Amino acid sequence: MQHHQERASHWVSVISSTSFVVISDSAAHIWDASSVAALDAIETKYAQRGRTVEIIGLNEPSARIHKTLSGELTGSH
Repeated sequence: MQHHQERASHWVSVISSTSFVVISDSAAHIWDASSVAALDAIETKYAQRGRTVEIIGLNEPSARIHKTLSGELTGSH
């Protein structure tokens, strides 16, 4: 399986194949709900295209925030 790696921002690396995406946040810290919402949006976009997403490398406090808030932050108008 050949992978394509791109730099999503200065702190997130994305590695993707045709059906699987790994997001590495090993150099990042999730500070608040906006960070979780951004990761949720990325996961949703890939899922809509039939890809499985895995987020790896979160430190313990970031993983706790992500687990608590992920999927809970939807915009309502």
